[in-house]
Amino acid sequence: MSIISMTGYGKSESPVQGYPCTIEVRSVNNRFLDINSRLPKNLMQMETSIKECIRKRITRGSLSVSITLGQGEKGNIPVGYSGAAVEAFVRIADEIKEKYNLEGEVKLEQVLALPDVLQYNDASEDSSSLETHILENLNVALDSLIAMREKEGANLALDLRLRVERMDKILDQVKILDPQRIADWRDKFLERIKTLLGEVEIDPVRVVQEASIIADRLDINEEITRFKSHNKLFVAALKEGANQGKKLNFILQEMGREANTLGTKCQNAEITAYAIELKDEVETIREQVMNIE
Repeated sequence: MSIISMTGYGKSESPVQGYPCTIEVRSVNNRFLDINSRLPKNLMQMETSIKECIRKRITRGSLSVSITLGQGEKGNIPVGYSGAAVEAFVRIADEIKEKYNLEGEVKLEQVLALPDVLQYNDASEDSSSLETHILENLNVALDSLIAMREKEGANLALDLRLRVERMDKILDQVKILDPQRIADWRDKFLERIKTLLGEVEIDPVRVVQEASIIADRLDINEEITRFKSHNKLFVAALKEGANQGKKLNFILQEMGREANTLGTKCQNAEITAYAIELKDEVETIREQVMNIE
């Protein structure tokens, strides 16, 4: 199973109660799962169940779901009101006025502003059948969305693997250059000692000791080994499939750290250039990984 991109689009079109019904779902990258819905007024009561349906199938991303019923504006026109809601509101308002000795009158605009007073479903309509249809076709749209996210993820995985292979080749080049870097550094070190001390006799043991200390500080084999290990972990995570975005980001942080240390320690122009290439590649990969679920 390949990794999954957070970018995708899905759509479902079907007739319901004599009207066309269109459901569209779009997703882009996000650290968490964020769902925004745009529904006709007569489907507002379904918002919770719609979001729950999405949460069962999507774990990360910023999703927007839009549902359009073919009756057009009819779905946004109230067809009645709830007498029970109005009576309860007026009764509670009167009780509060009497208990706390408050003044004021209940006005029509206040009643109409209550969310549960106006009704958008005709009593003759089968609301249960409508809701079942919406959820079934939402899953159809999600199927299409997920298929697109999986396809995008497969393309991403291929590109990322190629980039990791390129970083491995760069590290191989660095490893080839490293022995000559050490030899060059040793010659320069001895030349500086001779320049500083002139004709003074040099204790070869002391020179070797000091050179060993500095050489240990400049050694980059550990960084190369760790970097290659991170590359292997990265590719393995790509093969594991879904929900690897956070893990891949963590591995990239470690890659970036090794690239920075490599550039600081190498003291060689050619290897420094390779270290810069590695850091650029890590940043490019990081931007792409931001779009992985």
